[in-house]
Amino acid sequence: MEQIVECLIAGGPQHGLMRRQLWDPDHPAPPVLAADDGELCSAAARRPAGPSNNRFLLLHPRATGAQIIAMMTVLTAQATSAYISLCR
Repeated sequence: MEQIVECLIAGGPQHGLMRRQLWDPDHPAPPVLAADDGELCSAAARRPAGPSNNRFLLLHPRATGAQIIAMMTVLTAQATSAYISLCR
């Protein structure tokens, strides 16, 4: 069954953008996104965001190390705050 997942983009014209899209967890392929410049952003990390939600980090092919680390920090902070919210 498809679910709505949040995808955080590192690098490229949409750096820092959080997009929501449909994803089928029963299908083995992670979500991908075509950036505004036509490049394909692919999933590099996945974090749970509640009992039936996931967040993905999508990397633009020209993302810099600093951009990737910055978005990993955002992804980790969001996962931590979601965990704290669920545990209360």
